This record gives sequence, structure tokens and C-alpha cells, in this order.
Amino acid sequence: MVFGRKARASAPEAAGRPVDLPRDEMAFRKVYQRLLLAQEITAVFRPGDRRFPAWRGYAPGEAVTARVIARVGSDALGVPPVFNEVRVPIRIHDVALLEAASLGPEDFAGCSPDVCDVAALTAHLEGIYQRPLAEYGGVVTRIRFHYLAPPSRRSLWRPA
Repeated sequence: MVFGRKARASAPEAAGRPVDLPRDEMAFRKVYQRLLLAQEITAVFRPGDRRFPAWRGYAPGEAVTARVIARVGSDALGVPPVFNEVRVPIRIHDVALLEAASLGPEDFAGCSPDVCDVAALTAHLEGIYQRPLAEYGGVVTRIRFHYLAPPSRRSLWRPA
């Protein structure tokens, strides 16, 4: 079990002045909150090499907290994201650096339904990070994880 915050990995020099986020957290867009709370998502992709000790990297076996972004930030502007109250404990069990162009259907198992092939993944990552995947060397990191607590009842809540 991990207590407190883990050390932060240093950002790459070429990235300018990106926001330094806690290593023991993994950010999810609000659109994925329902999937996260229902434990229906077990894999994510991030651009470039996100294997620890790389910047914003993760390692197999790490317990981290999945957080939901309420207001997006900007590394380019040095603006951190704002998170909502959702905190979901997860354990990372696989971190793989992969050539994006070589991904097959099996590589997308556990991902959100909108990230189901290379074209969708590329559009997704380029939309979020506002940089072409080629700037990351055409590689992505697939992070697979499992949940450390039962599904939240909040996933069943719907506003009136």
C-alpha cells in the first residue's frame, strides 16, 4: 500500500513549462466518468513513452487514484486541470510502449468505446493533447489496470 504522494517525474525540456501533476493520480475526461464508476474501462492510451521513470509515467504494480477532470488545463499555458470529487483507486498491471500504426483490435480491449481503432485513437489523442502523434515518435503507451474497490453506486445515479 502506498501512503502520501509519490515523487514527481521531471517534465522533458522540449515540452516547455508543462504542469507538474501528482504521479499517484491518473486523469480521465468527464465524458468517461460513468465508465470509470461502473468499472467498464480497464485500459487507456497516452501519447509517447509513459513508462516510469519517464515524465508522467506509470509502472506495473502501482496503486494510483483515477481522477475526473472538471475543467481541462493546458500544458502549453501552464494551467493545471481542475478535478471533481470523484476518486477511484486502481492498480496498474501492464504498461506497454507500442507503435500506434501497428495496433490491432486486441490492443483496444478494455478501452472506452470511442477508442476502438488506430484512426479513432489518433484523433482522440491529437484532440486532447493538441499535438500530432508524430511529435511523440508515433508511439503510444497502453496502460492496463484493475479496480481496487467495488463499483460505485454513483454510477447508477442519474439527474432528474
